[in-house]
Amino acid sequence: MHKPFSWRTVSTARALFVMIFMAGIGLTLSIVALLYLSLNLISAKTNEIDEQRSALSVQGALQTSVNKMWALVIDNAVWDDAVRQVYRPTLDHSWLYNTWGAGYKINNLYDGTFVLDENFRVLWGAFRSEPFQPRDLTFLGSGFQALVDRHATALRDDKFIYAGITRTDAGVAFVGIGLIRPMNGRLQVNDRTRRYLVITRHLNSAMLQDLGNTFQIDNLTWRNQRPDASSIPLHSAAGETLGYLDWTPRQPGMQAAKAASDDIARIVALAAALIVLFITLSSVGLYKLARGEKLARELAMTDWLSHLPNRRALIERLEAVSQSDPTDITCMVFIDLDGFKDVNDIYGHAVGDKLIVLIANRLRAMAPPDSMLARLGGDEFALALGGSDAGERAAAFAGGVLDALNQPLRVGERTLHIGASIGIASGSLAECSSSELFRRADIAMYHSKVTGKGRITHYDAELNNAREHQLRIENDIRDGLLRNEFDVWYQPIVDARSLATIGVEALVRWPRRPAGALPPDQFIGIAETSGLIYALGQFVLRRACQDLLPLSDLKLSVNISPAQFRDPEFENKVAGVITGSGFPAHRLQLEVTETYVLENPERARAAITNLKGLGTAVALDDFGTGYSSIGYLRRFNFDTIKIDKSLAGLIDTDEQAAALVGGTIRIASALGMAVTAEGIENEKQMKLLRLAGCDQLQGYWFSEPMPIEDLRSLRQQHG
Repeated sequence: MHKPFSWRTVSTARALFVMIFMAGIGLTLSIVALLYLSLNLISAKTNEIDEQRSALSVQGALQTSVNKMWALVIDNAVWDDAVRQVYRPTLDHSWLYNTWGAGYKINNLYDGTFVLDENFRVLWGAFRSEPFQPRDLTFLGSGFQALVDRHATALRDDKFIYAGITRTDAGVAFVGIGLIRPMNGRLQVNDRTRRYLVITRHLNSAMLQDLGNTFQIDNLTWRNQRPDASSIPLHSAAGETLGYLDWTPRQPGMQAAKAASDDIARIVALAAALIVLFITLSSVGLYKLARGEKLARELAMTDWLSHLPNRRALIERLEAVSQSDPTDITCMVFIDLDGFKDVNDIYGHAVGDKLIVLIANRLRAMAPPDSMLARLGGDEFALALGGSDAGERAAAFAGGVLDALNQPLRVGERTLHIGASIGIASGSLAECSSSELFRRADIAMYHSKVTGKGRITHYDAELNNAREHQLRIENDIRDGLLRNEFDVWYQPIVDARSLATIGVEALVRWPRRPAGALPPDQFIGIAETSGLIYALGQFVLRRACQDLLPLSDLKLSVNISPAQFRDPEFENKVAGVITGSGFPAHRLQLEVTETYVLENPERARAAITNLKGLGTAVALDDFGTGYSSIGYLRRFNFDTIKIDKSLAGLIDTDEQAAALVGGTIRIASALGMAVTAEGIENEKQMKLLRLAGCDQLQGYWFSEPMPIEDLRSLRQQHG
C-alpha cells in the first residue's frame, strides 16, 4: 500500500513550483536584458573598431602623402637633364621655372620647388608659380630644418631621399629633399659642390577631400585644437604637434542594431516560449527530486563501507560550530590504523573491508556523547568533540582506542593483530580554521607513527617545526634524485680466516646536497615514511651493480628497507636491475631487517623465496637487536646472519655478549648459514670474533666506507 503524500510534501512541492516559476520569469527578463545589452555592447564595440580602423586609415593617408612626396623628389631629382642644368656655373632660371616652377599650375602635384647648394642655401625657388626670393630656409620651418640637420651627411653621400611634415610660413606642408644626381652611376663632381631639390605640397581642403575619398574617411578636416580623443595629431619632422585631423565617425554598429531589432524580438519570443515549456516539464521532475533530497544528502555525507559520516560531513560539522560559537574549544582526534596495509596485501581487500567495518563499530560504541566520529578514507578515522572538558574526553577516548585495538580482532576464521597511531589537536575555531585543526591533528598522528606506532601524541608547535623539517628533507630527496646528488659508498667485508676483502656493503651517501651533506640516519627514515625509499633504493641497487660489475672477485651486499620489501613488485624490480646491468645474480646479497620479518612473516617468506629463485643470496641484517628465534631462522632459510654491532661490539668487554655471539654462531653453523659480524673497531674484537668462528668481518678496524674510486685505488695498491 502506497504511503499518501503528507501536507509537508505538497507544501514543499508548491514552494518548489513557485520558485521555478519565479526563476523562469526572472530568466526570461534576464535573457531579454542580456540580448539587448549584448546588442548595445556589440554596437558600441563595432563603432569603436570602426573608429580605430578610421584612425589607422588617417595615419595611412598621412604616410601615403609622405611617401608620394618622397617618390616625387626621386622622379625629379634623379634625372640626367637636371644634373646637366643645375651643376653649371650659372643656373638657367628659365629652364628651372619651365621644368619645376610651372608645375603648380599644370598638374598641382606640388606647390613649391627649391634648389639648394651644398650649404643648404636657396639658389633658386618657386612657390605657387611665383619666384622665391629668400636665400635661407626659414620659410620651410623647423620640421624641414630637422630633416636637414638629421640627414645632412647621408644627403651629401648621394644615397637617400628624405620626406616629412613641416610648418612653413604658408601653412602645414609635406616636404621632401634629395640630391640631384644622375639616374645611373655616381655624381661626377670632384669638389664639395652639391645641388639639392626640395619640393613642398601644402595641406588644404581639396587635398584632405581627396585623401578622405581615397581612404573612405568622411569629412576629413584640419583642426588647430583637438576636438576629441579620437582625433589624430599631426607631428612635424622636428617632433612638434602641428594640429589635428578630425573626421565624422560612420557608426556602423548603430545601423546594424536597428537592422537586427526585429530579429531580436523574435528570438526573445522564442526564448520565452522555451522557458515556459521548461518550467512545465521541470516542475514534475523537481517535485520527485525534492522527496529524495534528504536521502541523497545522507548518502553524500556517509562513508559507504562503515556507514559513518565522511570527511565532508565532519568539515560541515566544524563549520557549523565555528559559526554558532567560534570560541568553544574543539578537539580533533586522528586515528591511523597500524598494519592495515599488510592485512590488505596478505589477506585481500575483502578481509580488509570487514576489518574496517568491525573497527568502525567498536569506535562508534566508544565515541563520547555529542561527538562526531567519521571515516576519512582508507584506514583513517577522526573524532571531533567540543566543550570545556573536550581535552580530557578526547584523551580518554584515544586511550580506550589504543587498548581496544591492542587486543586481537576476529574477522571470520582469522585472528588479526592491528594497532593505531593517534594524534590529538585542540583549539577554538576562532583562532584556527577547521582545515588547520585537521592539519595539526594529522601532524600529531604522523609523529606517533614515525616514533614507534601504537601511541598518542598531542600537537604542539615543536611538532609542526619537525613536520616542516621533514617536508623540506622530502623535497630535497626528491630534487636530489633528479639532480644526481646521491652517491653510493662501499665498506669492505673481509674473510675472517685470510683477512682478504671478499665483498663490500653498499651504503648511500648525500654529499652534493645544496644545503650541506646529510648523514644517512637523518634522511633514510624520512625517505621510508614518505615513500621515496622506493626510488632511492632502486638508485642504490642499480648504481652498486654498475660500479661492482668490473670487480668480478667481490660480492655485493645491499640493504633493503622494510618499505621496499612490502612492495609487491619488489622482486620484479630487482630482476630488472640485474638484467639491465648484467650483474651476476650469484654475486648479489640482499639484506633484510629482523623487525620486518617478524611483523610480516607471510610476505617476507614469499619475497625471500622469490629472490633466492633469482639466484641472489638473502641475509638477515641487525641480528640480535630484536626477538631472535631458531624457529624463524629455519623457516626463512637465510644464507647469512649479520650480527649487529650493538652485540658484536661488546664482545671484548661484556661476557654475556660474548656468550650470545658464540651461541649465535653455533646455531647458524648448524643451520648451514654464514655469519658476518658488523661494527668491529679494534684488534681485540677482531681476534675474538675470529676465534668465535665468524665467517666474515666488517667494521672501521678494516676500512671506513669509501667511494668507488677509492675502492679501486685501494685494490690496485694491494695488487
